[in-house]
Amino acid sequence: MIIIDGIIFSLQQSGGISVYFDELIKEIKKNDISYSLIVYDNNNPYVKGLPVNTKTRLNMNIERFLDVDLGFFEKGSSIFHSSYYRLPNKKIRSELTVITTVHDFTEEIFSRGAKSYVHHWQKKRAILGSDGIICISECTKKDLLKFIPEAANIPIKVIYNGVGDFKPAANKKSSEKYVLFVGARNGYKNFSACVQSLSTHSDLNLVVVGGGQFTNDEINFLEENVPGRYRHAGYVTEVLLNDLYSQAYCLIYPSLYEGFGIPVIEAMKSGCPVIGSNSSSVSEIASGAAILIDDITSDKISDALVVLKDDVYRSNLIATGFEHSQKYSWSKMAEQTLNFYNEIRDPK
Repeated sequence: MIIIDGIIFSLQQSGGISVYFDELIKEIKKNDISYSLIVYDNNNPYVKGLPVNTKTRLNMNIERFLDVDLGFFEKGSSIFHSSYYRLPNKKIRSELTVITTVHDFTEEIFSRGAKSYVHHWQKKRAILGSDGIICISECTKKDLLKFIPEAANIPIKVIYNGVGDFKPAANKKSSEKYVLFVGARNGYKNFSACVQSLSTHSDLNLVVVGGGQFTNDEINFLEENVPGRYRHAGYVTEVLLNDLYSQAYCLIYPSLYEGFGIPVIEAMKSGCPVIGSNSSSVSEIASGAAILIDDITSDKISDALVVLKDDVYRSNLIATGFEHSQKYSWSKMAEQTLNFYNEIRDPK
């Protein structure tokens, strides 16, 4: 029996970690493995229709920090895997093999004060209470050993994230010539550099996916730099996102830090060239298949946009990116995770 603590489905309405655990659960079902998914009240499409099988003890802002109440625990359960840094209650913790997936150390590197302190406390507690740790990149593993060196005594496995079923569109013609920016736009995501890089490229529009609607400050900033040349695509399905990648001039991914960087691989799978920051896990997962910029600035991104006008260079970069992207899949992630469960539960 595998117990998945689905707290993440209540902490976010969608997002990379929700996708991660949804794909893991699919593989568990595919292999006909007995499992139990803990579900709280939520508005998350990844568990839409599933019955809520446990109630919050006070409210979700408190529940997220509490040990998981496993009153339903049955003998024979072997694995406990929380979707967001929680442990099973002490009464039965010793009877379970506890696995924790570590996604990044954003809160530690870009601290937000008390919120980041509490997040780190919870993360550290879960990690040090685990029997096995999964890191989604070598970069994340390196950060783990830097910020929580005591974890060196716990088995750690790097298992890369996957991406969805993206592919180059058959018809790549679009009436709009645009670059894509995908994901959150706060601080270290370096959205401002992306916007400013387009100020001298009047032939290129900006399409933004995810991260919520533009704030008034963002609209003012966009009007100053790319007046009338931007739009927010809102929430998009994977099919529509695939089309947006396939028809884009490129993806600009200037984030200064990522635990993995799923949009980079999504773009490559869709036949979309990538301009990104040569930092953290982005340099690791892109591995020579993107234009990666040291000490990234708007001027350097602007120069890279010019380089992509060379049709031969552009075609070669797209081909290299597409080939490289085939190394990543959710089924591979899930299969390796199930194997890791067995390694930790039954070490030879």
